[in-house]
Amino acid sequence: MSRIYDTVVIGGGIIAAAAGQHLAAAGYRTLLVERDDYGAGTSSRTSRLQHCGLGYLSAASGSIAAFLLHPRRAIECFSLMHRAMRGRAEFVRLAPEWVKPVTFIVPLTPENAIPRWKARLAFRLMAASDGGEVPLDLRIMSAAEARAHPALQGMAGIEHIRGAMSFTEYQYHWPERIVVDTVMKARAIGMEALNHAAVTGLAREGDLWRVTLAMAEGTRHVLTRAVVNCAGVWVDEITALAGAPQIRKNTGEKGTNIVLRLPESLRGVGFETVTAAGAPFYLIPWGDLHYVGPWDSVSDGRPEGFRASEAEISAILDQLGRLFPGFGRTREDVLYAWAGVRPRSLAGDGRSAAPAVREHDLTGEGLPNVFTFTGGLLMTHRDAGRRLTRAVRRRLAPSGPRRPLDAPAPAAPDMDHVTEASVAHAILNEQAQTLSDILRRRLSVGWEPDLGRRHAEAAAGLAAPLLGWTPQETAAQVAAFIDETATAFNLRPAGPR
Repeated sequence: MSRIYDTVVIGGGIIAAAAGQHLAAAGYRTLLVERDDYGAGTSSRTSRLQHCGLGYLSAASGSIAAFLLHPRRAIECFSLMHRAMRGRAEFVRLAPEWVKPVTFIVPLTPENAIPRWKARLAFRLMAASDGGEVPLDLRIMSAAEARAHPALQGMAGIEHIRGAMSFTEYQYHWPERIVVDTVMKARAIGMEALNHAAVTGLAREGDLWRVTLAMAEGTRHVLTRAVVNCAGVWVDEITALAGAPQIRKNTGEKGTNIVLRLPESLRGVGFETVTAAGAPFYLIPWGDLHYVGPWDSVSDGRPEGFRASEAEISAILDQLGRLFPGFGRTREDVLYAWAGVRPRSLAGDGRSAAPAVREHDLTGEGLPNVFTFTGGLLMTHRDAGRRLTRAVRRRLAPSGPRRPLDAPAPAAPDMDHVTEASVAHAILNEQAQTLSDILRRRLSVGWEPDLGRRHAEAAAGLAAPLLGWTPQETAAQVAAFIDETATAFNLRPAGPR
C-alpha cells in the first residue's frame, strides 16, 4: 500500500502484456498481475499463426444480396482483416526472429471454389491494408497444376479440383516467449509485474479501486485509479469480483489440435480448407511434424477446456481421413494434442460469440475506470495495447512522462538449452518460479518433440539453490512438470515416439 498505481492490468496473456507495455510507455504507473505465469493460458494454445485475415474475408464473401442484407457484419469482417494485415506487417517488421514464413495451399473444390477474380480482389484488398509491406505471394493454380502439386497428392476428390491458391502466412514458433518478452520490455520501462498472484478481491475505495492479491507469501492489497481487465476467457469472473456479475462481455470457444507426422510431400507446407460444416481446418507444419485442427466447441475457462478429449482427437482424425484417405493415420500416430479456450466477444443476443475484437469502458455500467478487452488475438496484440491505452486516456491522464515503447530488455543467454546461465536468467531476471515456468516459457526446450521432459531433472537441479527448494521440493517440481505435461498434452503412458 506504499504507492497508488494509475492502472492495474489483470492477466498475463499477450493482450495483458501489450496493454501493460503501452500503458507504461504512455506514462501510466502500471502494475500487471497474473494468477499463473505469463503466457501460460490461452496465449500458449493458439493456432500459432500470424493470420493474414483471409478467413475474415471468407465470412464476408457471400453474394451481393447477402452483403446488402447484413452490411454491418461485412464491414466488421473487413475491419478485422485490415487489423490482421496491419498487425502482420508490424510484427514481422519489428520481431522477425519470432516468426517464419510458411507456404499455405488452399484447394479450390466444387464446395469452396470461388471465381479467380474474387480471389485476386480479396488478396488485393489485404495487400492494400498494410501497404504491401509484407508480401502475400499469391499464386493461383489451374486445375492441372493443382492436381500435380505434391502437397495435394492423395487428397479426396482431387480429380474434381478446380484449381488451388498458394500464399504466405507467418508462424510463431514460440508464442509463450513473445508474451514473456513483452512483459520484460514493459518492466524495463517501469511497469511492475507479479506472476503467481491471483486477484481475489476488487472493491471501490473512495475514488480508487482496492485490488486484493493472493500470493505465496500471503495476501497483498494495492490501490489503483483504473483497472484494465485483460483476463481473457475469465474477464467476466473479474467483473463479478467488482460486484457486477450481471455485466457479461465474453464467451469461450475451445479449439483442439493434434500433432502427428504426415507424408514427406507435405513437409514444411501448410494446408487450409473447410469442414463440411464450414469451419476452418488446417494442416500446419511444426518442424518435421504437423499440427492438425482445430476442432471447435463451446467452452469456458475451466481446466477441461485446456485439455483435448478423446472425442475431439477422434473427430480431427476423422476429418483428416476424409480429406486424405490414403494417409491412414490412427490414434496411435498422434504424438500429442493441445487445447485452449479462446476468449470471444459476446454477441448482442447474450449467448453466442461474435468475431469482434473490442475494448469496453464499464464506467457507464457502474464500474468507474474499469476497462475490459474481449476477443483478443495474438496477431493483433499491439493494436489492442494501443486501443486500451486510448480508452484509459479518455478517463484519466498519466502521472509520469512518456517512455520508449520497445526499450530493450536485459540481454539473455542462449535460451534454447538448459545451462546454469539460462536457468539463472529465467529465475533472476524473468521471474520464473516453477519448473514449468522455466522449461515451457523461458527456455524453448519445452517444445522439443518430448516436450522438455528429458531436461526436467537437470533444470530442477540448477534451479533449486536459486529458488530455495529442498531435495523433496525439487523432486516434487520434476514430478509436477512430468504430470502436467502428460495431462495438458494428452500423452499416453509411453509418451511420444
